[in-house]
Amino acid sequence: MRLFDKPPAVILASLPLVVLLASCGSPQTAGFFAGPLVGRESSSSDSSPAATPPTAEDTLLNCTFDNILDAPFGPGCRFEIYHGGLHIDNSASHDAAVLLSTASLLRDGLVEAVFEVDRSRPHSVLGLILRAEDYDTFLMAGVNSRGQYTVQRCLGGLWTPVMGLDPFESSRLLPFDPERVVLTAEIHGNYVDFSVNGQLLQVVRTTVPVMGQTGVFVDAWTSAVLDRFTVVPLSRP
Repeated sequence: MRLFDKPPAVILASLPLVVLLASCGSPQTAGFFAGPLVGRESSSSDSSPAATPPTAEDTLLNCTFDNILDAPFGPGCRFEIYHGGLHIDNSASHDAAVLLSTASLLRDGLVEAVFEVDRSRPHSVLGLILRAEDYDTFLMAGVNSRGQYTVQRCLGGLWTPVMGLDPFESSRLLPFDPERVVLTAEIHGNYVDFSVNGQLLQVVRTTVPVMGQTGVFVDAWTSAVLDRFTVVPLSRP
């Protein structure tokens, strides 16, 4: 019997299983996502990070990559710095590039990245990494050249949706240039004010504070230049 021949109650009961299966498997960043809150800790202990992230030591970072010896993502970063930017050429890879910085937020603060897009597919995402535990567990907030934003949780290498790839074409007040992207996350405890090119797009609420190690995300088949990466704690009155 085909799905559409079944009674409506059977069809509705099948939908949660379809959604669950769609959220598993290899990392995907294209498509519409809508899901629950994020921040719950993993109960499994068998997840193994792809690589050992740099130790988060600093709580203040403002790197403009004017010096080729700058290493905000640790000395083992495989991408090169020249012409005032970190050239993250991930255009030949089917896997996304995750770069964890040596800076982490220990209290409320701001994380910002300025990208110049070289090559990308329309659905490819550039993003900020927040509250990273390793290269497989973090919160990602990003945007693609279609004028769509996404907030997702990667937990043990599996992606789960937080907020969908909703277009902000009709609501944005400032011009959007897909070749230059400024991503800003202002963190207040369990809340993240996510902005793109100065336009506030979404306030994300998580189940635990979002403080922790930070970084950047460059999707598969994408080449971009990171002009500036900033991590600044917010002063309290």
